[in-house]
Amino acid sequence: MRRVLASWFAIIILLPAVLHATDDAKSTVAKLDEAWLKAYKLADFDRLAGMYAEDALVMAPDREPLHGRKAIREFFADDFKYVPKRSITLKSLQVDASGILLMDSGEYTFNGVNTEGKPVHMVGNYITVFKNTDGKWHTAIEIWNVRTSEESR
Repeated sequence: MRRVLASWFAIIILLPAVLHATDDAKSTVAKLDEAWLKAYKLADFDRLAGMYAEDALVMAPDREPLHGRKAIREFFADDFKYVPKRSITLKSLQVDASGILLMDSGEYTFNGVNTEGKPVHMVGNYITVFKNTDGKWHTAIEIWNVRTSEESR
């Protein structure tokens, strides 16, 4: 009986703390995503790169893995050359937290117009792992795929 009471007491006391931590993680990820989207929209490649850890790893479709801020900055700058008019939306489906790590997994929708004036539309999935270093969150690992890709010919 004592174990049952102790278990219920632990659930009643700890559950609000766990739920609050989940809300905090979701709120933090939403703010990080919002800052990323703003820098992306402005084509601010230095700000974008600064959101990644020094040793970040990015795995984009049909590309070799990118290591570090410099390679990530070059990737975004190069990518914008081919599709200069663009927009992207993120829809977070699940946020998990453990210590100094946050994980956001979800869907994205990309729309743009390439340098030939042709529309580009992609929908895919992403996973981003954020790491807190010295009190600041940075993207440590990012990977995404393309579920559907349409480019008018």
